[in-house]
Amino acid sequence: MDYRLLCLIALVAWGFWSFLSKLATRTASDHNVAFWTTLAGLLPIAAYSLTARTRSEMKPAALPVVAGVLAGIATVAYYLALRRGPASVVVPLSGMYILLPAVLGFIFLKEPLTMTHVIGLGCAGLAVLFLSL
Repeated sequence: MDYRLLCLIALVAWGFWSFLSKLATRTASDHNVAFWTTLAGLLPIAAYSLTARTRSEMKPAALPVVAGVLAGIATVAYYLALRRGPASVVVPLSGMYILLPAVLGFIFLKEPLTMTHVIGLGCAGLAVLFLSL
């Protein structure tokens, strides 16, 4: 499957995840919502991982474990923010995490940096600024 289609699937799934999470925090505690959405999120991950051809290579490694801990911290912070603030600000502001790996990729992975990338990142920053006002 083409990576752009996979990105579109992720975009739609994360979009509905954010919206449904905000709805859920109206009637349930933020820690309850964080727990159940994270637990439910493990189901497709486990299904994918257990059916992958490289299943024999599944062993803990430092980088995935650290990434998982950071994802857990981000999830808790996200749900705390979503409970306390409007989704129209929380979701785009927390979604600005995309700038960090983009910049780190340019610096450490030597990924190409074009003027189009710079303009796109700048527009993303401006969009969040305008949505947060």
